[in-house]
Amino acid sequence: MPHIDPIAKPADEREIKAFKAWAKYPVPDDYLAFLREYNGGYLAGDSPCFYNKDNHRLASITTFMHISEVVDKCINKIFEKNFFFYTVKFETGNIQDDYFAPDHYIKIADGAEHEHVVINLKTGHVIGFTDDNREIETAEEFLEECSFLADNFDSFFSQIADDLPDWL
Repeated sequence: MPHIDPIAKPADEREIKAFKAWAKYPVPDDYLAFLREYNGGYLAGDSPCFYNKDNHRLASITTFMHISEVVDKCINKIFEKNFFFYTVKFETGNIQDDYFAPDHYIKIADGAEHEHVVINLKTGHVIGFTDDNREIETAEEFLEECSFLADNFDSFFSQIADDLPDWL
């Protein structure tokens, strides 16, 4: 499991309740547990990546988004000026506006090289999306660019490694 340098203090129950209301769809319990423990953060390590069961790298992961909307929840003051840009709400709005993501897809993490990680709230599946500076003009085109990563958040999170695997 990856080591996370948190961006924000853990989400409290008031924030969880507001987040669930905003999401419009049920939010998976395993993702809510992550927010209660970490509420977003930067991944430490040489090259934190998500690897599938066959040890193939499917996504580089750099940052998990937080749900806090209060700057005082920021642990490290160097993040304060960018605090609101790392929220699930803000980043989800961007992928919906810029890439036509359906409203039941929420962005939970950033990756290197234009990689995005989203959860499909209808299924709980974690999906990868790479924009590669490509013009996307419909929800269908967005979905064509998505790739399946994991059945649920816990499975996704547990398959992130901080460092390159020995076989590379």
